[in-house]
Amino acid sequence: MKKTLILLFAISSFILPIYSEENVLQNTEITDTQNSLENEEQNITETVPKIEKQNIIKNEENITQTNSDNAKTETLEDLANFSELSDTENQKTEDPTPIYKNLPYAGMDHPEVERFRKQYLSPKWLGLLYNCLENAMEYRLFVRQAIAEKGMPEILEYLPVVESNYKTTAKSKSGALGMWQFMANSVYPFLTLNDYVDQRLDPWASTEAALKKLADNYNYFNDWLLAIAAYNCGVGAMNRVLKKAEKKDFWYLVDNKMLPKQTAEYVPKLLAIADLAINAEYYEIDLPNHNEEFELLENEKNGHFDYVTVSKAYSLNTLANSLRIEPSTLKKLNPSYHLGFTHPSKKSEIRLPLGMKIAAEEALAKQEPIDFPVKYKVVSGDSLWSISRRYNTTVDAICELNGIRENAILKIGKILYIPSK
Repeated sequence: MKKTLILLFAISSFILPIYSEENVLQNTEITDTQNSLENEEQNITETVPKIEKQNIIKNEENITQTNSDNAKTETLEDLANFSELSDTENQKTEDPTPIYKNLPYAGMDHPEVERFRKQYLSPKWLGLLYNCLENAMEYRLFVRQAIAEKGMPEILEYLPVVESNYKTTAKSKSGALGMWQFMANSVYPFLTLNDYVDQRLDPWASTEAALKKLADNYNYFNDWLLAIAAYNCGVGAMNRVLKKAEKKDFWYLVDNKMLPKQTAEYVPKLLAIADLAINAEYYEIDLPNHNEEFELLENEKNGHFDYVTVSKAYSLNTLANSLRIEPSTLKKLNPSYHLGFTHPSKKSEIRLPLGMKIAAEEALAKQEPIDFPVKYKVVSGDSLWSISRRYNTTVDAICELNGIRENAILKIGKILYIPSK
């Protein structure tokens, strides 16, 4: 029994250490495995943020790069835009070279045109041209408007410069009268001319008549230079010249001296003046164009008036006084009534400042017409006093009716109109 117990103790002593060692080894392996797993987990835990961080950094770098590229692109675009703006600003600040406007007519470089161009570029003639165009503003604007409405050449605005220097009372040695220089034998059917009315003196009526005549000439010759030349010498005279000419060309007629001197110079002079006026900036000269005035509303009304129609002789002075305007104002608007009163028996239109039609009608309803008159021719020995005594009227009444002064010298043969008292 005792031996058995000793044997069992010995065996257990041998087995227990082995078990213990295996156990320890197993525990060690488990611990090592756990540690390994924990290390791997830690590594994974540490690696993932690193990867994520790296990705984030890369993304941030990409975004930064993109933003940088965009910024560069925007900067380049901004620079380009700024450059364009700068160029535009420079263009605005720099005075561009004036553009020459070519007039659509043959012969603008003809020696005759150049001769008149040089003449009007001289200080003396340039000053005269400036004054003419400046003083003519009121009528120029009306002419310009009428030409534009009719679709006619813009150079026609300068034809009254050649004709009369835009003077409404201009009279030539040959008897041509007014701004457009109509002869007495050339007014029909364009204007009225009789003992009481002479529309050649009316700048508005004569403008319409002149443009109508020029349009007729153009429709006949189908050439503006010939049409303008015919306005000067007459359609009949131009036809006779053209029948002899090999070419129906104005410059051919000039170069071959087939036109009267006045007509041969008439068109070149017009072209030279129009060229200088239209291209004044190009020629570096100061000529008034009145473009700003033309665009203003009040000047667009230039040539727009009120009218009243009468059929008896009414004194313009009396009507002006009733309307409380200067008699000179009403006479300026009605220059064709050169005697100071309307026609005694035919319908006559009295031109009025815009907005005065009703007031004028009321004034005329109260105004007595002139009980018309006797047409009297002055003879030797006559005086205003003797004539007034003969017709039982007054010197003042005769003077008012005839637009003369009391101390006027009466020439033999002069026609006077004598009102009844």
